[in-house]
Amino acid sequence: MAAARRPGDRPIRRSPCPRMSFRSPARPATIAAAPADIEAVRRLAMIPLAAFALLAQLDALANRVSAALPIGTTELLIAAIVGCTLLILLHPASATTQHARGHDGARLMALLFAWAVFAWTLSTHRSEGIDYLTGLATAIVPALCLLVIADTPVRLQLLLWAMIAAGLVSAAIVIVETRTGMRILSTSLAATTADFEGVARSAGGSDENPTTAAQMLLVSVGLAFGLLFAGVRRGWPVLALLAAIGSVALAMASARSAILGLAAVLGLLMLSLRHDRRFPLLVLGAIVAMLAAIPFLPPTLVERFAAIGDFSQDQTLFRRLTYLRIGTDLVQQSPIWGVGPGNFPFFYLDDAYRWLPGRVAVPRELHNSYLDSAAEYGLVGLAIFGALVTHALLQARRAAHAGDPLLRQAGLAAGLALAGLLVACFFMPHKDLRYLWLMLAIAIQCGRLRAREETP
Repeated sequence: MAAARRPGDRPIRRSPCPRMSFRSPARPATIAAAPADIEAVRRLAMIPLAAFALLAQLDALANRVSAALPIGTTELLIAAIVGCTLLILLHPASATTQHARGHDGARLMALLFAWAVFAWTLSTHRSEGIDYLTGLATAIVPALCLLVIADTPVRLQLLLWAMIAAGLVSAAIVIVETRTGMRILSTSLAATTADFEGVARSAGGSDENPTTAAQMLLVSVGLAFGLLFAGVRRGWPVLALLAAIGSVALAMASARSAILGLAAVLGLLMLSLRHDRRFPLLVLGAIVAMLAAIPFLPPTLVERFAAIGDFSQDQTLFRRLTYLRIGTDLVQQSPIWGVGPGNFPFFYLDDAYRWLPGRVAVPRELHNSYLDSAAEYGLVGLAIFGALVTHALLQARRAAHAGDPLLRQAGLAAGLALAGLLVACFFMPHKDLRYLWLMLAIAIQCGRLRAREETP
């Protein structure tokens, strides 16, 4: 019998038996969900950021839109991006909320720009260099803002699709312009006057020269191949369409550097699939496709590659060798901090180089992004740039093994597209190319989100 309870005794409260919980542990406070108002600002900021990624390749369209405005479309988008980023960073909760870990990439970006400014203070042509720094800032600042705004795999995928959409439009324009000889969007002299052996070359939806436009298209095609083979199901017909017509457009653009970059993308893609059961069939299909495409290659493209062994067919090859010769000489003259950003074209006109073959009496840039970095930023600047590029590639590779399928797809696609563009950069001066900095930032952000995924 239970003992009788005396008056005044308090009932005994027994603690319930502990239950086994199968729920995942709560995330630490450092990566807690952001407040609703910060998320609202991020969603709003994705609009100008995605528009910037879209119009960076379709800049001819942006120039037409802003022709009647007192300020350019690019400046308006950057102002909106920076404004939203400041609202996020200045929010009281931002000090305790961290959506991605690792700031090495952002530090390297900021360090490279700071070193470029330092090199500019020691340069000879400062007034010309300030114009270059302004253009460099318009490429780096949105990339840094991207690390704050695009803090989820979904938002990274949105940026990739914006660049894919731009590539689809640009590829269609290249094909139409090449077949008809007309100009649809491009208006600049660099885009409308380029030709080879009397055949006009199309710049697609860009006002850049056709080679630069083709390399931006290369990024879009690389992203399409990456997402397609990473297993994207929604929108795969669009990816397949861009992979097909984008490759055709690159051939019609007759840009040797972009074709080499595309070859690098496909080679790395095949390497990543080497353990797949279908790998032998993929290799066989690729070989058959290349052999079948040879009879249909544009004559201009074939002639441009054939000219590599015969400089008399392409006088620009002499000019490229002269760029390398002058760039090497400038590195020897100022190896630490270089001649200053944006200064190479004016040293190119120096009388000491007037007898070099292929040299013309107009300012020209050094058509090799890596030697150009060493010549204008010095070996210190080249080391920072190399560390940044290496870090971005490693972060993309890290994200390609993520558990989140969206992040895994973005990591593989960003790594392939960035690698192809870096190969093409051996033949063009792209230290300030907006697509280069966007791809560096996307690859770095993929790795940062992968680090968040690994957080227990």
